[in-house]
Amino acid sequence: QAIQQQTGLEAESWIASNAQFFSALAAQSMSNTIIRFFVGLTAALGIASVLVVSVVQKSKEIGILRATGSSRAQILRLFLLQGALMGLAGSVVGAGVGWLFLNAWRGIAINADGTPIFTINFDPMLLVYAAVGATLVGTLAALFPALQAARLDPAVAIRG
Repeated sequence: QAIQQQTGLEAESWIASNAQFFSALAAQSMSNTIIRFFVGLTAALGIASVLVVSVVQKSKEIGILRATGSSRAQILRLFLLQGALMGLAGSVVGAGVGWLFLNAWRGIAINADGTPIFTINFDPMLLVYAAVGATLVGTLAALFPALQAARLDPAVAIRG
């Protein structure tokens, strides 16, 4: 508008003429967020299902621990810690595999002259964020099984 006023020439905004491009970028960003959410949800459900099975399989051991003086809080912490460690271990293994794939891609995606087709910048803090996030997801996923384990009646659990 300022160019039109100053020069009298017809000028069109690049942003206005390429509105579809910006809406496509917004849709891609939204789909990326949705995919991340469902990946996190899948990981949380996987950890929770493993811990629920663990509680069922180890109910006698949990009953013995409770009968010998372990408090409900100790049992709760035990399963929360197990979930957190599962999340942390998963993020470390996943980051390691991702790093291997990244390095393999850097070796494969090169031009004929040996220069990379495109550069991939990697922020090492991303590993820290992934580890913290996965540990939190693992801990939250372990909450229901941990509460279930802490509520077990020792006498009922030992009898089976």
